[in-house]
Amino acid sequence: MNAETSPLPKKTGSPDFALLLQQIEKRLLTGSQTEQAVQILGRESIWKTLPPDQALRWARLAQAAGLPDLSLQVLSWVTQSEPGCVEAWQQRVDLLETLGRKQAGPEAAACAVRSENADASGPSPGTPSREDGAPWEEVVETPFTSMRSREAALARYLDLFSGREDCFARQWSDRKAGTQGYIPVRRPMTSEDALEHIGGHRTYGIYLLRRDSHVKVAVVDADLASRLRAGPVTSRDKELVSREKNYLLGRLPEIGREKGLPCLVEFSGGKGFHFWYLFEEPVPATEARQVLQGLVKRIAPDLSCFNLEVFPKQDRLAGKGLGNLVKLPLGIHRVTGKPSFFLHIPDRSPWAQLEALSKVNSIGREPFLAASSSREAGEVVVHPREEMWAKEVPELAFLVDRCTALAQIVTNCRQSRSLSVREEKVLLGTIGFLPRAKTLLHHLFRNLPEYNPHLVDYRLSRVRGSPLGCKRIHGLLDLACDQCTFPDGSAYPHPLLHWPQWKQGAEEQKGERVGNLRDALDRLQEAIGVVERFLGDGANS
Repeated sequence: MNAETSPLPKKTGSPDFALLLQQIEKRLLTGSQTEQAVQILGRESIWKTLPPDQALRWARLAQAAGLPDLSLQVLSWVTQSEPGCVEAWQQRVDLLETLGRKQAGPEAAACAVRSENADASGPSPGTPSREDGAPWEEVVETPFTSMRSREAALARYLDLFSGREDCFARQWSDRKAGTQGYIPVRRPMTSEDALEHIGGHRTYGIYLLRRDSHVKVAVVDADLASRLRAGPVTSRDKELVSREKNYLLGRLPEIGREKGLPCLVEFSGGKGFHFWYLFEEPVPATEARQVLQGLVKRIAPDLSCFNLEVFPKQDRLAGKGLGNLVKLPLGIHRVTGKPSFFLHIPDRSPWAQLEALSKVNSIGREPFLAASSSREAGEVVVHPREEMWAKEVPELAFLVDRCTALAQIVTNCRQSRSLSVREEKVLLGTIGFLPRAKTLLHHLFRNLPEYNPHLVDYRLSRVRGSPLGCKRIHGLLDLACDQCTFPDGSAYPHPLLHWPQWKQGAEEQKGERVGNLRDALDRLQEAIGVVERFLGDGANS
C-alpha cells in the first residue's frame, strides 16, 4: 500500500469522544464559550487517551483555536505512539512548514527513516512502504504540495479581493447586545491574516477605495428589508421573499453578463447577499460606481423585500477618512455565527471555496470601458444566450423586461423552481391571451419539476374573459412596488399593453362559444407534422 493511502490505525476498547469533538468544533465555529473549549483542548489527560484518528482531529481543532504549539504536541504524541501513522507525520510536517520552523526537514527525514526501518524488519499494519525505491522526499511530497497549493490559493484570494494597500479592518461583535463594528488595522493584509479569516478565527474587512481613489473590487450589497427581519413573518411574506430572492440572484448577474461584467454571488452570513465585481486592474471609483448603479437601477424597482446598495459609496477619499469597507468573503459573521460562501460552488467548505477561485475570471479593462461607454450612450448589450432566448420567445423577453411580476415568475420557471397556485394563475391570466399562448406557456412550464403538458393544455382551454389587470396581479403576488404606467386612455391596465402587437379587445377572441381557434390551428399543425414525419419514415424504410 502506498504511503499516502495507508489507512489510519484505530485503537479498540477506548472511549468514544466524537460528541466532545463535535461540541468543541461547534463552539469554535460559532464563537460561543471559546475559552471553555480552549481549556478542554489543553487537557493532556483527555487527548492522550484518544485513538489516532480522533487525536488528529483534536490537533486540527487546537490549530483552529490558535494553539499551534498544542497541535504540534498532540501530533508529536501520535507519531511517537503510532510511528506508522503516515497521516500524523504529514500533518505535523505541514504545520511546521506553515509556521516557518526549521524542524520540517528533520521531521520529514525521520518519517522516511521510520518507513525504511519498518521495511527492513518486514511490513506491519499501518506501516508505509515504498516499493519503487523512491527517495524519502516523495514520502512527504503530498503535504508540501498541499502547502504550496494553499499558499497559491491564498495569494489568489488576496489579489482578487484587494482593497486599500496599507490598511484593513477587524470585525468585533457583542452577541448579547446584537451589535458589531470594525476596528482599523493599519498595515497591509498578509496571507496569515487571510488564513485566520478563512479559518474562522477572526473576521476581517477591506476598505474598497485605494489611496488614489481607484478600486480593484466593487460590491452590490443586497440586504433583506428591515420590516422582514423583525417581528412575525407570514407565509405570504415568505413566499414573496423566496420569489424575489430567486429573481434577484438570477437577474442581477444576468444583467451584468449582458454588459460583460460577471460577478461572484456570496451569501454574506448575515442579512443578505454580496455581488462581487472583480477588476483585473484598479479602475476609477467614480466609473465603477456609475456602472454598478446602472445595473442596480434596472432591477431595484422590481424588489420590495431587498434593499440594494453600491459600494464604495464615495468617488474619492477626503481628508483622513478610509471610506466604506466590506466584510471579506469566506469568513464567519461575528453576530450571527454563520459562515459566508459563494453560491455557485456546491462544496461549502472554506478550502474548497477558496481553491475554486483559481477558475474565476476578473473583468478586463476593455469590457469595463465598453460597459462604461454603453452606459453613457444608453445602449443595451444583450448576452448571446439571452439573445437566442429572445429570438425564440420574443413576447416573453419583451414582457419580462417591462413587467416586474412576470419577470419574477418567468425567472422561477427558467430556474426550474416550483410555482405557487397564484403564480400559475398570473401566467395563465396574461400569457394565456397572447396569440402564441400555447407555445409560450409550454416553453415556461416544461422546465418545472411537476410539468404535465395535458394539464397545461386543459387549464389554457379554460381561460376566458380579459387578461388579469395590474392591480389584481399585485394583490395576488403581494407586490409592494409601483404599478406600470401606460399611455392615457388605458382604462384597464394590464401587462399585455406593453406588447406592441397587442390590440385592445383581442381578449374577446377567448369567447365562450368560439373558443380558442388559434390553439386549434396549432394543434392541427402539430398533428400534420407528426403524420408527415410518420409517412417520411415509412417511405425510407
